[in-house]
Amino acid sequence: MRRIGRYEVLGLLGRGGMGAVYKVAAPVTGRILALKLLAPAEMVAAMVGPEECERRFLREARAMGGLRHPNLAAALDFDRDAAGRPFYTMEYCCASVGSLIGETYRVEAPSRPLPLDRAADIALQALAGLSRLHATGAAHCDVKPFNLLLADRDTVKLIDFGLSRLRGEAPAAARGEKVGSPYYAAPEQEEDPARADARSDLYAVAVTLHRMLLGRLPEPGAPAPSRRHPDLDPAWDAFLARGLDPDPARRFASARDM
Repeated sequence: MRRIGRYEVLGLLGRGGMGAVYKVAAPVTGRILALKLLAPAEMVAAMVGPEECERRFLREARAMGGLRHPNLAAALDFDRDAAGRPFYTMEYCCASVGSLIGETYRVEAPSRPLPLDRAADIALQALAGLSRLHATGAAHCDVKPFNLLLADRDTVKLIDFGLSRLRGEAPAAARGEKVGSPYYAAPEQEEDPARADARSDLYAVAVTLHRMLLGRLPEPGAPAPSRRHPDLDPAWDAFLARGLDPDPARRFASARDM
């Protein structure tokens, strides 16, 4: 029986650039949790170095442990395994918006569209969580479908705060390193990670909403959303165009505004 710290490992849920996430059982109570262990991919470790990987991981754990909001995942426990690698636990959710729409590693491929009311509800919950995060002066910098978990009663939980940073703080990015996920990162974040702020997160929400509604990523020159979705009217065209504006000054002023 494999254990990480005090927790019994029930299976691997997934791997990312910074760590591996496991389904685990807590001691005594048997409560099912998700456990994220620092286990950076070789390319990430080589690019930024082990010390920076651990710094980012610890920062993520502190950020998730210090915020309380229904739409933000919280770190419940923190420890190190027998090899000294840090890990934290959080609420277990068996689905994400990414799995709901069928997004794959070929992110540009079409996905399943959702009904308008479901897509709008997910976007509203994501914005509510971001409003709380932004109130601390931080930006998330990696909003995307797979970072939006679906908990009980379809409650959306924003996860993965490893790239989040405080307003005015320059990210410790290695030379050539991109901050955020392709297709979801705002243009200013792609060009210069130091320029990313709360409005960059709103761009990512607009991309996610567009994908949920139309089953596709936004494409320059594509017909207006209202011409491709029977439940959308021109007001939605204006809303999505504003959220996706390349100029952050022309986007919504805040998550609450959006």
